[in-house]
Amino acid sequence: MRTELARPVEGAQTFWNYEPSQPRPRIIVARWRARRTRQKPPVWKPVVPASGAGRWLMYFLYAPQGQLSTQHRFTLQRLASEDASVMIVCACPPGHPVLDELKRHCDALYWKGTDGFDFSAYAICLNELAQRAPGSDVLMFNDSVLGPFSPLTPFVEQAPWRVAGLSANALEENHLQSFALIARQVDAELLKVIAPVISTEWCYDSSESVILLQETLLARVASPHVSVGAYWYADGSRHLDLCLNCPEQMIDAGFPLLKRSLFGKFVGRFQSIASMQALLHRLDHPAVMGFSPRKD
Repeated sequence: MRTELARPVEGAQTFWNYEPSQPRPRIIVARWRARRTRQKPPVWKPVVPASGAGRWLMYFLYAPQGQLSTQHRFTLQRLASEDASVMIVCACPPGHPVLDELKRHCDALYWKGTDGFDFSAYAICLNELAQRAPGSDVLMFNDSVLGPFSPLTPFVEQAPWRVAGLSANALEENHLQSFALIARQVDAELLKVIAPVISTEWCYDSSESVILLQETLLARVASPHVSVGAYWYADGSRHLDLCLNCPEQMIDAGFPLLKRSLFGKFVGRFQSIASMQALLHRLDHPAVMGFSPRKD
């Protein structure tokens, strides 16, 4: 079953157990500067609170104008077929009608302000599960990715680590890629372990600060206390980022998601436009055109 879930990709490791690596000196300096950018957390509130411990999938949906895209609707349709409870954290204008529409697609729904990035949504999810459904397992992902193109629930069920990513790489230092993270047996103890990088008491509102002080530090902070790993890992010798360098191979190996930036910010840089649109067609996903800045 392990092989079926995460099949090999040339130049990558599968079922990788986290090992710390030495960050470059410039990263250490940049982290020290970034700490000064910490802000108060965004406002948020439950619309439909979580209840019932079990398997959860949490989708962070960034809709600053309150509009759902064809990408969002595809994801919501796929989540409906998963064998797990679905939580949505939506960043949108307060009281926007889109929240009423989203109620039909989930078991728990939270509104938050548009300040903060994906880690502010992950903090809400973990805090609420620890309080309202302790002992739950959850896979959290954001809308910087398209899909899922295969079920997400098995990745939650079969993760041999307590904190995990679908993918990891050695950029900056060994770390879990934050567009999709897994946490098992969510409780107050786990919240205390990850509090230095995931908290409802503060946030960062710049992508650099999030990367330096949250994404690339999560594994390092958690690993002395709990098991940490990823289903796929690239050490940089062949691929710097599996999701950008070999997305089609990853999909064929069982990876369930596709980075939206391949059709926007990085269009044509890592993969040809034609090959990526052909991949979307093969995956029965609507065409993705253009790029809009977002909080991921």
